[in-house]
Amino acid sequence: MVPSASDPSRRGIRPRTSRHRPMSRSEYDTLDSDRPHAAAGNIRLGLSSGALYPTPTDEVPALAARHGFRDLEIMLQTPGEYDPGFARMIDQRCRDAGCRVHSVHLWHDAHRLLTPYARRTREGLALFDRGIEWAALLGAPILVWHGANKQDIATPDGWQRFLDAVAERGAACAAANRMLTLENVSWCALATVREVSAFSAALETMDPDRVIGYTFDPFQAAEAGANPFMLLAAMGNRVANVHLSDLRQATPGARHLLPGEGDLPWSALLRAVHAIYQGPLMIEGVVASDLHRLDQSRAFIEPMLESITNQREDACCDALPPGVREGIRLFNAGQFYACHEVIEHEWHAERRPIRRLYQGILQIGVGFHHALAGNQRGARLLLQDGIEKVSDFLPVCLGIETDLLVSQARSCLDRLIELGPDRVQAWDASSIPRIMPFGTEDTPR
Repeated sequence: MVPSASDPSRRGIRPRTSRHRPMSRSEYDTLDSDRPHAAAGNIRLGLSSGALYPTPTDEVPALAARHGFRDLEIMLQTPGEYDPGFARMIDQRCRDAGCRVHSVHLWHDAHRLLTPYARRTREGLALFDRGIEWAALLGAPILVWHGANKQDIATPDGWQRFLDAVAERGAACAAANRMLTLENVSWCALATVREVSAFSAALETMDPDRVIGYTFDPFQAAEAGANPFMLLAAMGNRVANVHLSDLRQATPGARHLLPGEGDLPWSALLRAVHAIYQGPLMIEGVVASDLHRLDQSRAFIEPMLESITNQREDACCDALPPGVREGIRLFNAGQFYACHEVIEHEWHAERRPIRRLYQGILQIGVGFHHALAGNQRGARLLLQDGIEKVSDFLPVCLGIETDLLVSQARSCLDRLIELGPDRVQAWDASSIPRIMPFGTEDTPR
C-alpha cells in the first residue's frame, strides 16, 4: 500500500553510513574520465544490450560501436553473467571497441528481495552485491533495479519494507561510489505518478545525500497508464538514466518497439527529459539482429536531439517543434480536439516562456471545438484565454503570424458574444482562421 505524502511511517529511514563520502551528481558525471567517451554534460543516444537480445552480451560492444554507439547499458541476463571474470571480459571488449558503460541493469528475477522465501532474499542480495562490483569494475556510475514486484509489497507493511530495502541497497551502492536507480516498470512498485510521488517524498528524508535516483522509461509509463510527463516531473532532478522504447497502444503486442515505430510523442518527451537530465539516452527497444531498424531509429531521434540542444535564448527564433507543427496541421484541418492532445505534450515538455504560446494556440482550438458543439460559454472562455496568451508573442513567433491569428480569432469571439448562448448555431464556422506561417497567403478552409 502506498502511503500519502504525509504518512509518518516513512520518516527517519536512512541508509547505513557509507565507508566513503557519497559522490555528488557532477562527480558521477565525470567518473572514470580516463575511459573512452566518458565526456558528460550533453544529451545523446546510447544503447542497451537488451535491445540486441538474444545477441550474446559479450558481442554487444563491437556491434554497438559499428553502429556509432559509444555509451552502453549492459543488461545482465543470467546468474552466470554476474561472475567477475565475465565482467572483466566485457570491460576489455568495451575498451577495444571504444565504448563506455554508463549503466548496469540488474536481472530482475534474480533480485526478488521482498518475498517470504528467505533463501531467495539471501541469494538475491549476494547477486546484487556482485552487480555492484560489476558496475565498479566497468566504471559504470549507475545501477538499474526494477525494485519490488507489486505483489511482493501488497501487504500492510509492504511499502515500508520496500523503502527499507531501497535504503539498504542504496547505501551498498554508495559504498562503492555508484548510484542506485529505480525504474518505473509497469508491473513493479513505482509504476504510477502517485507511487513515484510518494517515493520521491520518502527519498527527501531517507536519502538527503542523493545517492538514490531514477531510471525514467516513458514506454513503461504508457504501459502503466501513467502520464509520462507527470511521472517525469514526479521524479524531478533525481533522474540519472533514461530508457527509450516505443509502443502502439491500439495494437496488442506491439511493445518494446524502437523510438519512432509507435505512438509516443518523442519530440515533446525528449524536450522534457532534456530539461532535467544530461547524459546518454539508452535505446532499449528490441531489434534482435535487424540492425537496420536501429539505424532508422537513430536517424529519427538524432535530429530532434540536435534541435533541442541548439535551442536559442529567444525561443521565437527557433524552428517549430514537430509536435507543435503537427498540432497546427490538425488545427487547420478543423481537428481541434486532436490538436489539443498533440500540442499539450509540447506544452508539458517546454519550460521556457514560449510554452504560453503553445497553450494559447491549443486553447483557441478548444474554443472553436466548443463553438462548433454549440457551447457558447465554453467557446467564449477558451477563446478569451487563448487570445490573451498568444497576444504576448506578436507579431510573429516561431514563424507563425501570431498577429493575424489573434485578430481573426478575436473577430470570431466578438461574433460569438454578439450572438449569445441561444443563437450560437447561427455563427459562421467558415470564419475560423488558419494558423499561417509568416509571409504566406491565407486560403479558404
